[in-house]
Amino acid sequence: MLNDRYGNPASTKSQAAMNHYNEALDLIRLYRGDPIAALDAALAEDPDFGGAWAARAGLLVQQTDKAYAEETAKSLRAGAAANLNDREAKHLKAAQDWAEGRYGEGTARLARIAQENPRDLLALQYAHVGCFFLGLQSELRDWPLQAMRAFRQGEDGYSYIQGMAAFGFEECGDYARADIYGRQAVETDPRDGWAVHAVAHVNEMRGDPDAGILWLADNAQYWAPESGFAYHNWWHLALLYLDLGDTRAVLKLYDEQVRPNPDAQVVLEWIDASALLWRLHLEGVDVGDRFEKLAACWQRAGEDTIYAFNDLHAIMAFLGAGRAIDAERTLKAMRAAAADSGDNAYATRKVGLPLAEAFIAFEAGRYGEAVEKIAATRGIAQRFGGSHAQRDIISLTALHAALRGGFANTAEAFAAERLAHKPQSPWAGRLARQARELSAKARAA
Repeated sequence: MLNDRYGNPASTKSQAAMNHYNEALDLIRLYRGDPIAALDAALAEDPDFGGAWAARAGLLVQQTDKAYAEETAKSLRAGAAANLNDREAKHLKAAQDWAEGRYGEGTARLARIAQENPRDLLALQYAHVGCFFLGLQSELRDWPLQAMRAFRQGEDGYSYIQGMAAFGFEECGDYARADIYGRQAVETDPRDGWAVHAVAHVNEMRGDPDAGILWLADNAQYWAPESGFAYHNWWHLALLYLDLGDTRAVLKLYDEQVRPNPDAQVVLEWIDASALLWRLHLEGVDVGDRFEKLAACWQRAGEDTIYAFNDLHAIMAFLGAGRAIDAERTLKAMRAAAADSGDNAYATRKVGLPLAEAFIAFEAGRYGEAVEKIAATRGIAQRFGGSHAQRDIISLTALHAALRGGFANTAEAFAAERLAHKPQSPWAGRLARQARELSAKARAA
């Protein structure tokens, strides 16, 4: 048997298969190229390489898209019939957990693999992504820190652990260490889009668009080419321009970088597109036919209910496109999902469903209902995943609902909170002024 690039024993005797597998590990950790093609090349050399089948299944299930269900099932069946060592068998079981909706169990299983095999960066990365989907903020930080014990600085893999830890530090509010770890990781490998993104999050959460724009623009020549994650970093850049109030730049980034192909069938890209257009919608910006094009894509997944976070973003697109019937169709599917069992059912009941109802109420002009439902839910919204920056759309919608509904004290409360967190943010300043103006009008009435 051979060892992978990090020294983990693998269930193949084929050096050619191992070379392709190691290439896949590199692409996965960088979110670049086509790691499925690299894994398929490994399996062409050795169809009984169970570790490659497990890695393939794990990658597919974390796309949160039912379109990959058939390929996932194929990987799980082939992996179960192939050669597997104990570590690889656990990988395959974790992928099966995810495929069957047990996201928490699958993520915990991956974390245990990484704890017992601290040089298994694939297990660590898949667990890290699982934490993101489940809103496990402390674990986003702590599991990479655990793995650092098995690597020396400068060794293959070390900087990617730093990048993961950087994002965990950011989500836990430790922006100083997030910035240090993220910048160190990018210095080692400027192609590391995840580490670049961790620093972008720091700038977003600090409300520092000038520093954030400079950071992303300076590094784009390295992280953007061949990156399957680039659309998300471009999304972050668009948010920073939106903070400055430069909506022309935001729309240009949407068209050229975030959603350059309006027919692209990538659910994770649809999420960023929905979130960006909804922010513009809140600000009263005319986005042309962009919502309609996006909603046409979401239609195929509108009743999938595989992940409540996705469902809410589908509803944003439908509402923005004026497709209230499609939004209600997704809402009906979410209500059915909430009555089921499993991790997504819980997230839907507690977070996804009340937020979906709130966004629909907002678009219907029932601003009081929108404020009440969001205010009751946003404190636990991390339970349905995403980052602080992504979930900020919840608070923004509540604030705009308060402004439009004439709830002056509530609007001032939300605006004051935002300005306290982001005192340098022009956007926070604009919203605070709007809230103060509303209060002044209320007092004068």
